[in-house]
Amino acid sequence: MEKSTEHWQALTDTDGDTTGWQFRRPGLVPRVAPFGLVAVVATLSILVPDGDVYSWPEYVASIALLFVCAGAFLLPWRRLPAWTPVLVPLVHTASVLELILASGVTSGVGLVLLVPLIWSVLFHRRWESACVVVAVVAVQLVSSLVQSTPGDVVLRRVLLWSAVGGLIAVAAHGLRDRVRTSLVANAALQAEVRELSLARERDRIAADLGESVVRRIFEAGLDLHATAAMIGEGPAQRRLLHGVAELDGVIRALRESVFALGDEGGTAAADSGAPEGPGPGGH
Repeated sequence: MEKSTEHWQALTDTDGDTTGWQFRRPGLVPRVAPFGLVAVVATLSILVPDGDVYSWPEYVASIALLFVCAGAFLLPWRRLPAWTPVLVPLVHTASVLELILASGVTSGVGLVLLVPLIWSVLFHRRWESACVVVAVVAVQLVSSLVQSTPGDVVLRRVLLWSAVGGLIAVAAHGLRDRVRTSLVANAALQAEVRELSLARERDRIAADLGESVVRRIFEAGLDLHATAAMIGEGPAQRRLLHGVAELDGVIRALRESVFALGDEGGTAAADSGAPEGPGPGGH
């Protein structure tokens, strides 16, 4: 349960504790592995049989930019400006652009643009996600123009990627907000349950003290006091009266403990178990 809560807190933490939390918090490997795997598979996919690499320089540049992204996990994020984490998905977007130019618009690798987009909407702030959406649309525009794509197709790609990117960003950030609100409400509910449990435990302890312990000590003190009166003056009587005085102190301490519990029910139970006024040694 605690691990699940930490996972959702990571997904819903907009700012993180400090800069670059996305690349250094516990759970980094399971968080990054799916995205890294897709990026590697996409890069290698154009080398499979019947695949074509139209431009090796762009292909090498794409791989180099991927290594730049991987280097993000080694950066001293705590000493960097708060806006720098957005550079990582932007660099990855540039890597996808080089991959598209290396393999051609019709190769299908353009879908990998969803990787930096999904990463940003899950782990970055809204304005950072907006930057990535703009970068994704720019990649579609540049790659289409470089490879002489018809104007109507270029316009269609730009419009569709803008709409899809905006939809993903808005929906994901809205979900994060709802999950964050749910986590806060759940934490408040758990705190209330703990407080109620503590109050019930205090009530039980106070009732036990009032109905059982205090009454039995009080009765024992009365018996000792009566015995002391029966045996007459002497060392034995003095010892018995000293014991009665000690029991008086114990009763007072228990009453103070009951009041310290801060529970009216427990206090009432303690008061009903022993009369007000002096203890068994009183006169």
